Formats: sequence, structure tokens, C-alpha cells
Amino acid sequence: MRIAAFLLAGLIAFPASAAKNEPTRILFLVDASASMATSWSGSAGDRMGAVRTTLDALEEVFQGRNFQPEVSLRVFGDQLQPSNPESCADTRLIRSWIPADEDNLGACLDDIQPHGAGSLALALDGVLLDLEVPRENDLVLIIVDGLTRCDRDLQKAFDSLTLDGEGAEVHIFGFGLNVTDQAELSTYAHYHAIGWPAQLIQGVSMAISQHVSLPLLEETIELDLNAIGNLGFELEGLDIVGTWNKEPISVDLSREKLLIKASLGTATVIATGSEQGPRRHLVRVPVVPERRLSLEFFKAGTVDLSGHIDESGWGRPGVIEATWHGAPEDELQLVLQENGVPGGSWFYSETIKGPDGQASLSLPTQAADLVLQLRTPVGLGDGIIAAVLFFSPGRAMTLEAPEKANAGGSVAVSWDGESYSGDVVTLVPVEAPPEALGTVVEAVEGSPRDFFVPFDQCSYEFRYIDGRSFEVLARTPLEVRAAIAGLMALPITPGSKTIDVHWWGPAGPMDVIILTTADAEGSEYLDWASPSDGSPSRFRAPQTPGDYEIRYLIEGKQAAATLPLKIETVPVSLDVPKTVRVGERLRVAWTGPQGPNDFLILVRRGQNLGKQLDFAYVSAGSPTSLAAPGRPGVYEVRYIAALRRKVLATATVKVVR
Repeated sequence: MRIAAFLLAGLIAFPASAAKNEPTRILFLVDASASMATSWSGSAGDRMGAVRTTLDALEEVFQGRNFQPEVSLRVFGDQLQPSNPESCADTRLIRSWIPADEDNLGACLDDIQPHGAGSLALALDGVLLDLEVPRENDLVLIIVDGLTRCDRDLQKAFDSLTLDGEGAEVHIFGFGLNVTDQAELSTYAHYHAIGWPAQLIQGVSMAISQHVSLPLLEETIELDLNAIGNLGFELEGLDIVGTWNKEPISVDLSREKLLIKASLGTATVIATGSEQGPRRHLVRVPVVPERRLSLEFFKAGTVDLSGHIDESGWGRPGVIEATWHGAPEDELQLVLQENGVPGGSWFYSETIKGPDGQASLSLPTQAADLVLQLRTPVGLGDGIIAAVLFFSPGRAMTLEAPEKANAGGSVAVSWDGESYSGDVVTLVPVEAPPEALGTVVEAVEGSPRDFFVPFDQCSYEFRYIDGRSFEVLARTPLEVRAAIAGLMALPITPGSKTIDVHWWGPAGPMDVIILTTADAEGSEYLDWASPSDGSPSRFRAPQTPGDYEIRYLIEGKQAAATLPLKIETVPVSLDVPKTVRVGERLRVAWTGPQGPNDFLILVRRGQNLGKQLDFAYVSAGSPTSLAAPGRPGVYEVRYIAALRRKVLATATVKVVR
């Protein structure tokens, strides 16, 4: 028997907030990088093909309507290879602002071939230029399959579009993104995970429908009810009840024409009632424009499927205890999934065999309408022999913490929601994978709790993790600022050989304290000390007068504290006889800074330091002696500061026979 069903979306009034003189604008930003050529598992076509199909479907939706939003289309990452230094800026507008029913919306992508790599952050800068001034009636739809090395300041880019709720409405549709990228993008805009083409059509359609209050589909679709007579159902007494896109529907099959009010999406339907007694059956209805659909009912027989929520031994609503009786002997699947989404997005799937059995299925942490199915392992939408609909309350949890903190300090974190044994709160870098754990506290020990702030100056986040599923239930960011450190030393007296510097700070394993000139850059130093040796740190005092600094460097790089030092001039003098005979000892009396390894040398007048004829360390005291050379002539005695090999004083002596 064939029944024609007319799917008619309900009309809703346009939003009063949209200004009459400002048209609604819809901007598509499409990732056209090489990965968008990835094929769909188990079906033909690639990700870019799904985008084209979606635009084709929307073109038919807008065709012939009185209300026409202006639509533009921007792509990024289709021209330059990742090795090209300009690839991050690879973005362009391929359809400017024109009404939706003008030109061919889907054909805009015909010449776009996924090729290179690009930056979502920089493409959003282009979107901001396209919009000029983002308005509340602007809708930005982003289709992307990953983030790149270029995406460094996404927060700023999205804030410029949304303007704290007073700018554009932004939706992100992500193909195969990892959990970390999904979590990051969900903090910037409405995020929708896409598993296959129909989900993209559904998600984009719903976003537009809700934004502009526009009915998106008026289509007559043939529905084949195959072999319904074999189930024992009497048409006059049969009702189909269930949900379509989570909205209740009820259909009387005794009518001459069947009307189902719905829009694009997926329906979950249960049929009940027959002369032989009540029967239950569920069938899924994926609705795609210009597709002929089949509803195939399978005889439920005597199969009885039931399920109830249990605490799972963790003290929380955690599992569904499923029980079945009278199932066929064939191999079956027990499946748990969200109601009203395509059939492959399962929370749980298990292969079973045997007429009777039971199983425990883990509940998702988010609140959801769920469907528990017993089905034969065939194609999507087929083979369901029993089903139960119910609501899972999920878990609601929030985290509160300061947005910024000093490295090496502490910060108080609080959370709100029901905590259970095994739940933890942890502090990890933003880019850390979901399984990563840093500093950890047990949530059941109470809120708030103090966390030690790491020394690395980067972006962290606190995460509340469910102890059963290890899913992240809540997160809040923490920006770590430079650590607080301090330095203190007594004034340096002329002739001092060492400097004792008292300090306080984080004392990280890679931290270092250095003595350097005041104008030195980076980590240049004259002497250094490790905080691990304790306070005070001792340094060799410079012997050359001038301005110096003590610096506390975090991880050997960034100065957390500086202490200026001034080295005053120390009088330096040399006292030698005017003449000395060849081969005799030359007596030298001296005064000076007595720096470590300072020394005296004897050279022929005018020669450089490397030509010394004799030398003596000042550590031997004053006076000391040097050997006169074997040839007559005019010579010099020089006082040398070893730290920079600088001549501090010179005296002349004449060697005679």
C-alpha cells in the first residue's frame, strides 16, 4: 500500500527585532582545504560535495518566496599548499551580497576544488570586512573540518563578529573534528558536529529556519508502507505517534490523505494498535529534499523490550538496565541513540544473540531524549523489531574561577552541580587531550578548592570530569601571567669581590638569576646562580665601574624581577722603580679592586696583552715581583681586570745593562 504524505513546515511570524529597512544577511564561510575532499564512510561523495548538496537544497527553499535574504559565500584554503608561507591568508569572497533566489547558490562551489590549507581565524577577518558592521539579523554559517597552525587568536575573531550578543549569530558545522577542537569552537559559537551529509542539510536548514522564521520545505514525498497488512494492523484503527525533530506528531491513517507537519530532519515513529492486541514498532524517517522514502514496518511478534535508569554503582543516574524476551534466534543489535538524529550516531551498540537477555548501557552525560532499540544488523532505518523511548536527565555542572592568575600563586575554583564519587576537577593546558590530567582534586571533597598555578605562562583551563565516562562536563579558562619575584642586595662598596643577593620567587626548575650589564639584551650574563641553591645567591662583583642589573628569569627567558647595581670606581695604582738591570727582579707595589684572577703583566711598551714577558696574580699580595727581561729597553707593567681583560693601570720601567 502506498500513501502520499505532504510535509508542510509550520509558519511562524518574522522576528520583531529585525529592522524593516535592513535585510537579513546570511554569509557562508566554507573550509575548502585539501581535507574537505575526504570521502564519507559507507557512501558516495566527499565533504565538499555535501556542502554543494546543502546549498542546492536551500536554493529550492528560497525560490519563489516573497522574503529573500541576501546571501554571500566565502571560502578559504583552496589555492595554496601548506608549505607556502602565504597559505594562512588564503581566503576569498566568491559570491557577494545578492538575494538568495538570484544566481545559482549551489553552483558557486562548482569550480572550487579542495586543495591547500588556510586559517579560520584569518578567514573570519575577511568575514568581518564582508559584513562591515555585524548586526543582530546577520547569520554566519561556518563549515569546517579542522583547525590549523595559523589559528592562534580565534577568540578575538569571533568576538568581533558576535559583539557579546549584539552582533551576528554564528553557527559552526564541524566535520570529524577532534574533541579538543570541538570544545574550543563551542566556546565561541553554536557548534554542530556533522557525521554525514544529511546532518549538514538538517543543521543548516534549522539554523536558518530559527533565525529568520522561514518555513524551509513544502514537499510531497511518497511513503511506501511495505507489507503492513502482514503485521495484523487494521488501517482504520491504527495510529502512528512519535516525534519529528523532537516535536510530537500524531497521524490518523484512516484519512484519505495523510498530512504530517514537519520540516527537514529525522523522525522517530512508533505505531501501535491492532485487532490482535497492542503492538509496538519503531521506524526512522530520514527526510531529504527530492528523495523518495520508504517506511518499512517489521513484525514485532512477541518481543518484549524494556529499560530503566539505574545508578550504576557510582551513586548517579549512569546506566540503563535493558531486558528483552522472545527475540529471534538470529544475531541482533542492541542500540542506544538520541531521538530525532540520524541512525548512525549511537551512544551504545552491542551485538547480542538469543531470545532472552539483559545488558547495562551507559547513559550520555548530556540531557537527551533517547531511543533504546532491538534491531537486525541491516541498513539505516531498517530492521527495528522493538524500541523504547525515554528521557535521560544527564548531568548539569558549572565551574567558576578567575580568568587570570599569577604563575606560582594559587587560585580558588568552585563548582555547582551534583558531584559523585570518582568526579575530579583538574587544571591542564587548553590544548591538552581529554584524557590528560594535571593538578587534580576530588570533587566530592567539596567546593571551593585552591589550585597551585603552574609557572608556564600560557593558556590553561579547569575541567570538571565525570568519573564514570571521563567526559568533560564543564570547563573555564585560566590565563597564567608572569610570576611575582623580588630581589634585594646591600650597596656594593668599592673593592668588593662578591655580591650576596636575597631573592624570593617561584624557583622553577628552569629559572635562573643572572648578573649582567644594564643594557644587555635577552639572557646575556656575566655571572649566574640557580634558585635551587637557595637564597641568598652569591655573584662575583664586576671590577669595571658602570651600571649593572641582577635579573630573575622565569624559565631562563622572561624577567620577573630586576635589581639595578652601580659599581663605583676603585683607585688603581702601580709603583715601580724607574730602572732595573737585565735579569733582576722588578719590585711592583700596587693598589686596586683585587678582582678574582686579576693579574699584573710585564710587556715591551706598545705591545698587546698577548706579548707578556712575565705575569703575577694580584692574589699574591702587594708588593710582588716580576722578572726583568734579558734585553735593555722601555717596558710597561700593567694591572689587568680579568673579568673583561681590561687594563686598569700602567707604569713604565727602563731595563738597562
